[in-house]
Amino acid sequence: MKNLTALSILLAAALLTSCETSVDVPEPPHTPRVALSFTLTPTPQDSSFEELYQQRQLYISSSQSVFDQKALTGRADATVELRDAAGNIVERYEPVRAFLGFSSTGAYRPVLGYQPQPGQTYTLRAAVPGLETVESTQTIPTPPVVESGTYTPRAGGSGTSSSQQRGRVNLVLQDDPATANYYVAYARVLDAQGKPGQWSSLDVDYGDEDTGLNIEQFQLSSLRTRSDVYPFADTNVNGKRISLASDVSFFTTSPCPPGQPSCPTPTYIEVYVSSITPEAYNFYLSRRRYEDSDDSPFAEPAPLTSNVRSGYGLFAGAADATYRIPL
Repeated sequence: MKNLTALSILLAAALLTSCETSVDVPEPPHTPRVALSFTLTPTPQDSSFEELYQQRQLYISSSQSVFDQKALTGRADATVELRDAAGNIVERYEPVRAFLGFSSTGAYRPVLGYQPQPGQTYTLRAAVPGLETVESTQTIPTPPVVESGTYTPRAGGSGTSSSQQRGRVNLVLQDDPATANYYVAYARVLDAQGKPGQWSSLDVDYGDEDTGLNIEQFQLSSLRTRSDVYPFADTNVNGKRISLASDVSFFTTSPCPPGQPSCPTPTYIEVYVSSITPEAYNFYLSRRRYEDSDDSPFAEPAPLTSNVRSGYGLFAGAADATYRIPL
C-alpha cells in the first residue's frame, strides 16, 4: 500500500510538471507616429563634427507596435525645417544616403548653412507622409567655461602593454550660478597638427574605476557608444567649480602600418565639454535606465522621455567648449 501511494504521488507530480498554461495577451492599440532624435548646436556640421558627434545628427523614423518583430528602419521621405523665434525658416534638412561608406537611411543633414546661436529659441518641424506632423521647441544653452585641465601619466595595472598609454584627465569648469546647468564631456587624442592619428579611441580606464552609473560624478562619455553617455547636473554644486576626473587609456600603433616609415606621435588630449538642455539630460538618463533593464523580466518599466509633440523622441540643444591638454 505504501508503494502504491508513492507511485500515485510520482504520477501526479509528473502530470503537474508537464502542464503548460497559455495566456493570450491582447496587442495594445498603436497609432504610428514620427520618432526622431536631434541635438541642435552652434558647432558647424563639417567632417570633424560627423566624426565627433554622429549621435547628434538628425535621425527620423516611425514608431511601431510593441509586438512588431521587424527591424526598425529610418525614413528618408521626411520634410524637415527649423524656424527661429519669429517663425522664419532658417534651415532645411535633406536625407543622407550614406555615412562613412555605410547605409544611413533616416539620417539628415542641413542644407542652408545656418549657424544656430546660444540663447536663441528654435522650433523643429518634421512631416512624414501618412503620419501626423510633429514639432518641438528648444533654446540653445550658453557654452561652458573651462578654467583648467591637466593630464597625468599613470603606469602599471592589468592588461598593460608597450603600446598602451594610461593616465588621468582632470578638468575644472566655472559653473554659472544664475541657472541650472547640465553637462556632458567627451575626449579624443590628437597629433601635433591637431589631427587624429593611428591609435585607438580614448576610453575611460575602468580597471580602477566603478563601472556603474553615478549621476553625482562628472565623467567622460564615449564618442562611439550611445549607451555610454554620462550627463551631469550642477544640482549640488551650483555656482561652484566643477571637477571632472577620469582615468583614461588608449593604444598607439606599434609597429607602424606597412609602407609607413614613421607614425605620428600622440601630442594632445582634446576634451569637448557641452552644455546641454534639461530635456537632453533627462533623455540620456532614461535611455541608460532603459538599456540597463533590457532582458530582465524583473526590471521596473523604464520608458524613454520625449519632448516631441504628436510624436516621440528628443529635440535637444547643446553648446560646446574645447580644451586641449598636452600629453
